[in-house]
Amino acid sequence: MVARPGFLGGLRQGDERERDAGPGFASSVLIDGSPIVRLGDPNALRPFEGRGSQPDFDPVWGTLGAPSPDADNGWLQREETPEGVPIGVEIFGDGYQISGLLWTGQFDRLSDWLNMQSGFIQVRDALQVHLGMSQAPDPDQRRGTLWVRLDQVTIVAERSPVQQNRIGAPVVQKQRRRVSIVTPGYDLQGSIHVHAHGSMAQFLDAPDPHFIPVTDLTVRWLSSSALVARFPFALVNREQLVTILDQPASAAAEHANTQDGDAANQTSRDQQWGAA
Repeated sequence: MVARPGFLGGLRQGDERERDAGPGFASSVLIDGSPIVRLGDPNALRPFEGRGSQPDFDPVWGTLGAPSPDADNGWLQREETPEGVPIGVEIFGDGYQISGLLWTGQFDRLSDWLNMQSGFIQVRDALQVHLGMSQAPDPDQRRGTLWVRLDQVTIVAERSPVQQNRIGAPVVQKQRRRVSIVTPGYDLQGSIHVHAHGSMAQFLDAPDPHFIPVTDLTVRWLSSSALVARFPFALVNREQLVTILDQPASAAAEHANTQDGDAANQTSRDQQWGAA
């Protein structure tokens, strides 16, 4: 019986080429010309050799590298154009003060915009200053865009509030209450505005608004009576309230008269803060 080629020791076409390729389990080069790795061969090509260099490893993006810009991908937008009118603010927290600008977008009042925010807020043209010394910032610091965690903010005060002409806006009757507020790091004096038919307890226990409007605000250190700043309008974080003293109407009137008598003797720094 004649053995078929390649059967029981018969030579097949191409066997000689594989035999002459050298020792090992298989040829170093396949028919299509692509290299393969032979076990135990110290000269074997690495997986990326001959097919282009191995990509570099980026410690942030990995081997794929940074994503290429894509105009249709909202995650890759580097800068957003602010909307609305910039409002100059001073932001106070426990041991820090930030001077910068906030854009309220479609909201015409800072209070409406701030009470709609959560997480971090973006402060543009921001500068972290020494407490009570925003008029004399550190010359080594540079202004930039700063992200601030909102739940760590105690006070957001407007440097120069602009009266908005809110045509058609509903008017809610409120009563003015003179109060003294203690927060982490600060002793505040000012006026809150409670619903005409509501009580102070209801005002304080209500979950909203998160930031309470305060007018004619005076900010002092909690550890001393040194004046930090005066603001005609500010917003105080409800979660930062430690105590609040509701002054009687007679004491509030006396305090208002004292303020009017001392208005002419205010220091230049108080005037720069926009004291009413």
